Order: sequence, then structure tokens, then C-alpha cells
Amino acid sequence: MSNYPLKVNKINWRSLEPQTNTCFTEDYIAGHYDLYLTSEYIPDDNGNHRRYYRLHANHPHSIEMALAYDVKCPHCGSHAMKQVGRCKDYYTLGLYECPVCDRK
Repeated sequence: MSNYPLKVNKINWRSLEPQTNTCFTEDYIAGHYDLYLTSEYIPDDNGNHRRYYRLHANHPHSIEMALAYDVKCPHCGSHAMKQVGRCKDYYTLGLYECPVCDRK
């Protein structure tokens, strides 16, 4: 599983950009960053594993707060991901996938 700390865009606070050149553990990232992504691999109906990303927060978020973010894909780095799964709780937020990387 990969972990990606998120950097907030100074012009648009809703735009989150993953830092992909880090080798930190999830515990370290959770203690030092407000928002971060973890990768999840979930099998589909054909037995293939699809890559998703789960958004995590250090402070509680309502559903409306969690939906406000535009998260860029850590794999391709340029496309905004879409939320495909709901929040689990106030800290474990939505499940995302990249519509461009998903086609490959």
C-alpha cells in the first residue's frame, strides 16, 4: 500500500495535490499532514485488481466538507479523480479513482 501526503494549492484551497516522492509510513504521514491518500486495490468482477485511493483527514470532516475537495491522481499527476465511494467515518473519507488511469 502506498501513502501520499497532500499539498493544498495556495490559490484554491479545495485543490489537493499528492506528493509522490516520499517514502513515509502511514503513521508518520497521519501525524504530520492534515490530509493524505492511501492506495487500495479492490478486485472487480473479472478477477482483476483495480487501484483506488482513500482520502484520510486528521480533523473531523462532515460529508459536505469531504465532497468539496478536488484531488489530483498520484499515478498520472495531472487529472482530477472522481469520488466513487462514500466516507466511512469523520476521518476516513471518500474512495477515489482516476477516470484517465482507469481506462489503461
